[in-house]
Amino acid sequence: MSAPTMDIEQRVTASLALQRYLRAVERFEAASTEFNESCQTIRQTLPRESRFVANISHQHYLVTSDTEGNFEVEQVDTV
Repeated sequence: MSAPTMDIEQRVTASLALQRYLRAVERFEAASTEFNESCQTIRQTLPRESRFVANISHQHYLVTSDTEGNFEVEQVDTV
């Protein structure tokens, strides 16, 4: 079975699409690493079984953690 041939326009379009994909993969991997590291930092920092409101950049967040290091952060409208 032979591969279909592509004209120059198709090759350029495919090459640009592949470049975009590879850049997105790099950004995704970097964001995933940063997310995982930040979660680990939060787990190490938060006191166990806590519940409090944090004001970050003029937004309020309810932060809850349990004894196993799990945590939840949810935005709240008013305090």
